Amino acid sequence: MMPKLYSPAVVGPATTAALICAIALSAQAQTPSPAAPAPDPQKPTPAEYALGLLKRTADKLSGAKNFTFKTTSSVEVPSPVGHTLNYFNTAEVAVQRPDKLAVKRTGDGPAFDLYYDGKTFGALDLKLGLYAQMPAPATLDALVPVVLEKTGMQFPCADVLFNDVYGALTKDLTHAYWVGKTTIDGVECDHLAFAGPGIEWQIWLGPEKDPLPRRLAVTYLKLERQPRFLVNFADWNLKARLSPSRFEFKQPAGAKLILFKPINTDR
Repeated sequence: MMPKLYSPAVVGPATTAALICAIALSAQAQTPSPAAPAPDPQKPTPAEYALGLLKRTADKLSGAKNFTFKTTSSVEVPSPVGHTLNYFNTAEVAVQRPDKLAVKRTGDGPAFDLYYDGKTFGALDLKLGLYAQMPAPATLDALVPVVLEKTGMQFPCADVLFNDVYGALTKDLTHAYWVGKTTIDGVECDHLAFAGPGIEWQIWLGPEKDPLPRRLAVTYLKLERQPRFLVNFADWNLKARLSPSRFEFKQPAGAKLILFKPINTDR
């Protein structure tokens, strides 16, 4: 069942509505009802259309072996006193499938740079002189759930890291809808809406000639205060030349080793 994102409003006096209904029923009684039009097999449903656009984008991303992109994002986080705080960040992301990742992050909150080389996952905060490391699985596909379990780090953009981007995006999907056309930074985009257990998300995709994600919005329905995450994508390069040194962790002199600890737990 598709989500009903909008419906026309009907407003008017009760007598007018009754009169319209009476006229309609009278006309129906006097005139044979025309046969219902046959469904057009060539026209996709809103869900099929949305999924088709998503797959076009996902296939393009899955086909990239070395790629980079930049993000500007905001995330809502509950404060210790109950307020909802907004954190704003920028990130530069480099990916080499199947086993390398580097993220340089700046902005609010901890400014850890992330490194993964197929053997070790590490985070470094140059400003505080702190770093953490842990053994990591051999692929990006396996890394993301391990990082979530061991550190509590959320990766709302993680689906673009998997080999099967479409499979990751549509896993456990319950609703899909094409919302319409909109413009982002002068580029016409398709606005799509999706939902799954405990999550609602929207994505804005570029045109056929460049169908990469331009914006992503996620609402976590099962978390406290249902926090929202919004990210804008820019500077996609699906044929990036990446040096192995980009994914190597280099311990700064004097930096202190700390342990990864899951967020909001006592472990």
